[in-house]
Amino acid sequence: MNSAVIAAVVCFVVLGAFHFLFTRLLSLRKVIFSPTDILEEPFSAERYRAMDRLLDSADGSFLASHPGCTRRMKRRFRQARISLFRAYLKLLSEDFSRICRAIKLHVISAEADRSELAAFMLKEQFRFAKNMLAVEFKLAMYAGGWKGIDASGLIASLGAMRDRLQTLAAMAEPTVA
Repeated sequence: MNSAVIAAVVCFVVLGAFHFLFTRLLSLRKVIFSPTDILEEPFSAERYRAMDRLLDSADGSFLASHPGCTRRMKRRFRQARISLFRAYLKLLSEDFSRICRAIKLHVISAEADRSELAAFMLKEQFRFAKNMLAVEFKLAMYAGGWKGIDASGLIASLGAMRDRLQTLAAMAEPTVA
């Protein structure tokens, strides 16, 4: 009798967990962006210009020039800068992904063959991923004292995709004369 009650309780717990997960999955909605919706939020390279100065050696040199500066302070300074830089990388990656989703939506919904657009997008996604890996590697080296992180390749990929998306949005919404 005791084992039957335990089995029933376990069965209800498992069914409850499945019910919770199933309703949770059903409640998730996939948001689809159109090219015009995505362009309402500005994607400019200026948003990411702070990345160039964030890991500049001038600030570290200024900190090191003070007599009370310790190795621990320098290390914490570097760690704080790296975490800020990674936050910018995350924003950059999210912006790039949103633009890619909008372009994919356009490719899927286009009546004409848009294989050249799909090829362009794949090339830019590969270039972005390659640049992201290089920046992450250099960021790990920066933590150990190396200098010279350049995120301009990532920003250029974002700019190329943004420009292509703007062109698509202009074609989708012809101006009224």
